[in-house]
Amino acid sequence: MGTSRKRPGGDEPPAEREMRAQEVLRANRELAAYFRGRRTEREARAALKIIKAFVVKRTREARRRIAAAAAHRPGGRTQKASPRRDGPTCNGCNTKFTRM
Repeated sequence: MGTSRKRPGGDEPPAEREMRAQEVLRANRELAAYFRGRRTEREARAALKIIKAFVVKRTREARRRIAAAAAHRPGGRTQKASPRRDGPTCNGCNTKFTRM
């Protein structure tokens, strides 16, 4: 019995991944054209937004994969226990009552 592993970008259909890759390639060409003086700054900014969205999405996916893998390993990340409260506190402000 084998284990199944998710491949990078597994939640997206292959057609959508291909479309996104083509969009990023086009944005790279637009940005290169700006540096050659053939596009306006406005077009270059639009291309940068497309590239940034792609990079941010990939970074989030990678962080989720790393966190999921670390949670399954022995000695991996564990949930921290909530701080213990000693004695009564004021409602909502966590100020301890003191005796005078």
